[in-house]
Amino acid sequence: MESYPPFVLFDCGLTRFALGKYCSNLRELLEAMRTVPDPVLEHHLVRCVLDDHFELNEFPNDLARWCWEGLGDQVLAEQLGLLDPYQSGGLAAVRATIVDAVEDRLWTIERVPWCRPGRELHLVQSRVIAYDSDERFTTPAALAEAFPRISLRSLFYHVHEAHWRGDGKSDDFSSWLEVAGAKPEMVRQWRSVDFYFRNLTQLRHEYMAIFRQHLPESQAAVSG
Repeated sequence: MESYPPFVLFDCGLTRFALGKYCSNLRELLEAMRTVPDPVLEHHLVRCVLDDHFELNEFPNDLARWCWEGLGDQVLAEQLGLLDPYQSGGLAAVRATIVDAVEDRLWTIERVPWCRPGRELHLVQSRVIAYDSDERFTTPAALAEAFPRISLRSLFYHVHEAHWRGDGKSDDFSSWLEVAGAKPEMVRQWRSVDFYFRNLTQLRHEYMAIFRQHLPESQAAVSG
């Protein structure tokens, strides 16, 4: 029998660093998108999903959420909410797309939208701190059985952060499932999930549904 390494489950947290800067209106957002360091964009586009309120938010990133909730600009919010940083050709390309979208919006409106005091977008950069959870899974069935209870931070690390550090090519789960002999259709289906546009709870349930479909012997364990 061919051997393969177990899946090593990591957990993670964020260390946040406030820049001491914030945006109150759309012009300030444009200037920020032109000038902030890359880690600030990474936080507000990718890592902000770890903030608790994103489990109740329909937008996948801070910029779209703030345009909707802070500025009341539904048009720009929906446009930025459709931007997938994992499929946009790198951070420089993502930045250019955001700048173009905000510039175009400023050209089409009669007045610059402002937020109310206390609703500003505070600019933050962050760093992912990952650590070994001490859990190991030796078979796809064992991973499936554990999936309902793994933390959402682990899910973020092995999906979002894996794509980010690997140039969007794959997540850790499907890479391991492929090596562990999972059905090619299961791996393909896993990788076809539009993970960026789902909150972490939704993403967990979608992956559990794939486990139920392809590993029926684990159906009871992943039915939660």
